[in-house]
Amino acid sequence: MISTLFIVIWFLSAGFFFGLTSSELWLIPIWLIVGYGIAWLSMVTLLVLMMPYMKFTKVNNRFKHYYIRSIAKFISIFALRLQITVEGKHLLPTDGSFVMYANHKSYADPFILYQLIDRPAGMAAKKGIYKLPVIRNYMPWFGCIQIDRENNREAAKSILKGIEQIKQGMIMAIFPEGGIKDRNDEQMVAMRAGAYKLATKAEAPIVPITLIGTTDVKYRAPWRMTKIKVIIHEPIHKETYEQMSTTDLADHVMKLVNNTIKEKTPLKQGQKTTGARN
Repeated sequence: MISTLFIVIWFLSAGFFFGLTSSELWLIPIWLIVGYGIAWLSMVTLLVLMMPYMKFTKVNNRFKHYYIRSIAKFISIFALRLQITVEGKHLLPTDGSFVMYANHKSYADPFILYQLIDRPAGMAAKKGIYKLPVIRNYMPWFGCIQIDRENNREAAKSILKGIEQIKQGMIMAIFPEGGIKDRNDEQMVAMRAGAYKLATKAEAPIVPITLIGTTDVKYRAPWRMTKIKVIIHEPIHKETYEQMSTTDLADHVMKLVNNTIKEKTPLKQGQKTTGARN
């Protein structure tokens, strides 16, 4: 939706100015650039205009989440220039809630995960994201929870809120490394086992996800396209993880993700994995 609207505004704006200049062909590149800028300004304006609707509708409103997915896809294509391929999408549960756990190496990662699903979903995000204008308002409105790594009590409250949302049918996503620890190593490192309580306390399936190629985004975006591969693994259900500690569960997911990365890509010099911790 947003991507189509952006393209329409872009070319309508360029065409309008082109028409005003008596169709001087040499001005086409200039008006395309001006139209591109107007289209971006229109998208920002739309974000602001949609704020009342986002605020006063239910957190699981389906159109609200369709709108957010459209924004995620738009940013992936036009701002980050990602070319995403997905393997194993059929493994995502079609009914009920679940929690996605993925390796985290780029600020593009949340936009990638959000495009995998077509139902209401939220994410666990670090406190710093909530300092961004407009974004800090939007995130709670569609089910995101704030994880304050410096305040265990507030982090626990957020996890409890996330658990309640999952029990009510929301899908959640979390990056269990607790932030971007190494932008040059795609493997999971410095695992925070406590992040798995978001799923285990809600008794929801855990869906491990491997992201490959996201370490290249910082070197290529927005000028060059980055190829991203998303591998969705078989869900881990309550019957499997209920006898495991969160540390054992974290180690299991980390090994699954890291072994997949090793199989799909050559290991870069200096890469290594570290164990989970509570």
